[in-house]
Amino acid sequence: MNIHKIKYLAVLSMILDHMSSVLFAPDAIGYIILKLIGRIAAPAMCFALAQGFIHTSDRKKYFLRLIIFAGISQIPYSYYMSGSIWFPTGNMLFTLACSFLLLEVVEHHKCLGILSIPIVISILYIATFTDWFIFGPLFTLSFYLNKGNKDLQALCHACISFLSLGYSAYVCIQQGLSWYSQVWQIGVILFIPITYLYNGKPGNKFTFNKWFFYLFYPLHLLVIGIIRSRL
Repeated sequence: MNIHKIKYLAVLSMILDHMSSVLFAPDAIGYIILKLIGRIAAPAMCFALAQGFIHTSDRKKYFLRLIIFAGISQIPYSYYMSGSIWFPTGNMLFTLACSFLLLEVVEHHKCLGILSIPIVISILYIATFTDWFIFGPLFTLSFYLNKGNKDLQALCHACISFLSLGYSAYVCIQQGLSWYSQVWQIGVILFIPITYLYNGKPGNKFTFNKWFFYLFYPLHLLVIGIIRSRL
């Protein structure tokens, strides 16, 4: 499985995840199943980012694309999440931008010296205001640091997945809900088999594949947000 196929898998699981709230009530079995499968999207995007960071020929342009489309996607994301143009959390592309910066700091930690510690803390703090909290950057960092060792990637991914589930349980309790209300969050662990299927290849270099995800992300959020507002 090449990186483009992993991206399209992320697209499919993301559609299922976001359509769950349109098709089902939060306590319905169908909702839980779709959310469980939909959890594959975030680690798939983080994995693709880690590979892109390693193989891209121009990291500045890569980061610039993330920031530009994160800005473009924020209003569709806000509309999907709240039905308005404002939502206090940044979308997933902002999470990926934080992840990208984290990899840059880790790669250049020898040059940065002790400054790398407060910079990493600052990046993770900023990530707490984005869609996947600190877990998106942690997933990405794990994939990057363990490149070439699929067993370690799987082990670290599992650990972060259970950490994410624990945080979700804590948030549920804080909100007066049952701790297992978002047990479907553990669906991120379903990405582990995909790491073993990855063949290290980018896939074909069609321009369509390069730009499809950047365009798909805000457009699908807008469309699903409009559909939900009409129901």
